Parts: sequence; C-alpha cells; structure tokens
Amino acid sequence: MTTDDRHPMLRSRRPMIITRPGERLAGDAKNSIEIGADAIWIDGKGRIGKTFGVRQLIQTDTWRPFSMYIAEFTYTKPSKPGEGYFASSLLLQQGQTVSSSAASNATLMRAIRMIQEEGHRQGAEVIGLAFNEANRFTANDYEHVMSVANEFEKSGRVFFFFINQTDSGRFGFSTIDKMPPRHIYGRFFTTSHHYTGLLWNVPEADKSIQVISDVALAFREYDEELIWPKGSGLSFTQYFAPNAYAAGWRLGSQIELIKKEIDALRAEYGLPYVTEWPMQSFERFVYFVLVRVAYENPNFTELTAANIREGLIRAGYLEIEPGYQGVSA
Repeated sequence: MTTDDRHPMLRSRRPMIITRPGERLAGDAKNSIEIGADAIWIDGKGRIGKTFGVRQLIQTDTWRPFSMYIAEFTYTKPSKPGEGYFASSLLLQQGQTVSSSAASNATLMRAIRMIQEEGHRQGAEVIGLAFNEANRFTANDYEHVMSVANEFEKSGRVFFFFINQTDSGRFGFSTIDKMPPRHIYGRFFTTSHHYTGLLWNVPEADKSIQVISDVALAFREYDEELIWPKGSGLSFTQYFAPNAYAAGWRLGSQIELIKKEIDALRAEYGLPYVTEWPMQSFERFVYFVLVRVAYENPNFTELTAANIREGLIRAGYLEIEPGYQGVSA
C-alpha cells in the first residue's frame, strides 16, 4: 500500500473531526447499550451530520461500554422489498456474492454468520449494525431486523443504529409507512436521539461541562487539535496560514464575523435566525477558507467579509437549509 504524503486537507477524503453533536450521540448510545436496549433511533434533517456522527462512533472506542464491532450499511429503496433483498443487501455491501437461486432464509443466515465471524475475530462482546437511510424501512423490513436480532441473541448481543432523515429538503418527506406492531416497537423504538448540526449556543443541559459553542469547538479542532505532519506540532490552521497564525490569527478568532455574515445571508433569503450549522457545509467552508483563501494568498492575514460570504456560497450553505427556495428568477 502506498502512503499519501499530501496534507490530509488536500486528499480525496478529508479527515473527520470530533464534534459535540457526535459526543452527545455517543453518550446516548452508551446509555442505551448499558440499559439493555436493542437499538437507538437517530433522527435529524438531511446533511446535518447524522452519518458523520455515527462514523465518529465507529472510528472511536472511548465511549463504548463494552468491546464492539460496528458495521455500517446503507438501505436502498427496493422495487420489490423482502427478506431476500434485505439479506442480499447486507452481503453485497460486504463484498460478497449472492446467488439468485438461494433461498431468502439461507441468504439471511449467511449474512448473519459473516457478521458474527468478524465480530468474533475482533473480540467483540457486542456487534453494532448501523443502517443509513433507515427512514426507507417499512414496517415489514423491521420484521427482518427482528430475525437478525433473534439469531444474534443465541450466542451474543447485537445493537442497531437506525439513522433516519426526517426531511428530504425540497423533495418530499420520507418515513416509516405505518406504525409497527407492538413487539417491533417495544424492541427497536424505545431509545432515540435527535441529532443536530453544530449548535451556536450551548444547550442548558451541557452548560456544566461545556463553555463555548459547538461551532467554536469545531474551529478549535482545526486551530489546535489536528496536527500534520504527525509529531510536528503544526495544526491544520497553522499549516495553511503560517504567517497569520504566528501573528495570532485563528479560525475561531473570527467566529463573530462569520456568524454575522451567516445571519446576513440568511436574512437575504428569508431564512429564520440561525441555531445550528450542518456538518456538510461547515466542513466545506473550512476547506475553502483554509486552502483556497489562506493557503493560496501569501499575504493572508485574516478573513474578510467577502471571503466568508464566498466560502458559504461555495460550501452550498443555502442549498441544504430548510426553507431555502432558491434564487429568484
């Protein structure tokens, strides 16, 4: 395997950062697992960062109450849903082949054994299954999930992360087709977590442990915590804006101006007062202002209002905001 000597911000897949929304999800997931729940229902608006948060759980282990192996799957929208489709989807996403003539129950057992074997190989006490687009599940699909849970319980424990998009922006609403029966509801719908973007204000429940906003903490990740090259002590912000950094500039030092420009942009398009920043547009904004503004300007000292406005537009800030109706003709 070849190593990539480019800065992580310049690679095709940029690094994840630890966020407070992700930590809140970790706390609720830990509590759900400890209390004995079988699943956690994670909901939030599109592109807010739900999948990002679950991947934070997959890539870190300090939050886990027991040793875990977590596999991530995406549930597509089938034209002919059924047990066979559900099981085949698990196998195919793990790089396995599926025979079209195999019985659906045999395919499901094969998928379960594959996941169990990997969990055993990793020494996991609990196996986690994370389903993106779980809002596409029908009540019948949860019957298949029940079959998976029952089989796992014969020799261990399984815990499900159901990631649900509560809206789909301008393109309609998506949710479960009907209220599931009591045996399904009682098993998979008793614990939940509402996932937010990076909050601009510290929630009341967090004020004893958190002093600055989620947005400020996220900027701090780039300003102080993410280091490259490893062991160099150079933060990402310092790497891309060395002169400005030496003079005291940080992304976080301009948070008030950034929020002012966001408020102005939202007001222009009739959007309500800002309370959160979706992870998708936040991460793209940081990329633009560090790499395209600071790094490409040898005389960079700080962001201007115009830089910030352009960064928001380039990051697609407006397009994923609920209520945005597009540019007037």
